[in-house]
Amino acid sequence: MLVGARTGFGLEFHVERDPGLLCVDVFVGGLHVNAWDNAFYPPLLVKKLKDELSRFNAPTARPTGFTSPEESFRIAEHWMYGDTGTGTRSGADAGAEAGEELARWEFLEWGECTDQVTAFAFPDGDQVHLACRVRDGGGQARDTEARRAPTVVSMSRAALVDTLERGLAVAEHEWAVRLAAMKARGDSDH
Repeated sequence: MLVGARTGFGLEFHVERDPGLLCVDVFVGGLHVNAWDNAFYPPLLVKKLKDELSRFNAPTARPTGFTSPEESFRIAEHWMYGDTGTGTRSGADAGAEAGEELARWEFLEWGECTDQVTAFAFPDGDQVHLACRVRDGGGQARDTEARRAPTVVSMSRAALVDTLERGLAVAEHEWAVRLAAMKARGDSDH
């Protein structure tokens, strides 16, 4: 069941795949960002979807330092990872203030299934600009592979919120079904 759109922002649920986990493929701008692992722990996914909804429920002005989705991604990624690829936040350069502000809009921090993607969702009033890059080697975003331009898609905030809300409804429902099944199995064992 696809919620949203693969070409924009989409969550494709595969509810039949695992009785304990929730298998969800995540798409940004046509890029399948979690092809290596799509089995989310349901309570974590529910929490993360709620967190994202609270961030994007109301229109928000563009962050200080936002220029374009691609350039803002580069600045935020640089601030987060620095030039050394150590994963430490670097504030030594002139763009540190803008980098820190832009990095606040990190997106898809949803646990192990999205560990290999660096993504940002930059608000811009009634628009949101999603930008992401998959780290093929599983290492730090910088210096692990040839640098590719980030995948970028701009969409209405309403469409993003709708996808998050519908995704949350599916995740909550499926978690409730799984809990009920576990309880029924536990009750039948006694």
